[in-house]
Amino acid sequence: MMRRKLFTLILLAIVFTFYWVDYGITQEVVPEKQKQETQVEKKTEKIIPSPKNIKEKTGIYVFLGWMWLSIFVLIYILRQKIKEVDRLFLLKFFSSEKK
Repeated sequence: MMRRKLFTLILLAIVFTFYWVDYGITQEVVPEKQKQETQVEKKTEKIIPSPKNIKEKTGIYVFLGWMWLSIFVLIYILRQKIKEVDRLFLLKFFSSEKK
């Protein structure tokens, strides 16, 4: 069991080490003039994150409503499962000492 934890820890350390390494292969060489042009273009563009019309706004609220409803239903089902398992445990349904 200890070897398994150690192996997992070492594997995660290696993965995160290589995740943060910046390889020179992915970087492009861009002339200085072109960099300035792209910075100017990025500054002029303004994005407003909002729905375009009432239909999109209603769609967002419906999506959020369904999401919360599904979360509550799943929590309810999970609570019912836990109650049933507790009931079976108190009855000693799965005990090895059967009559």
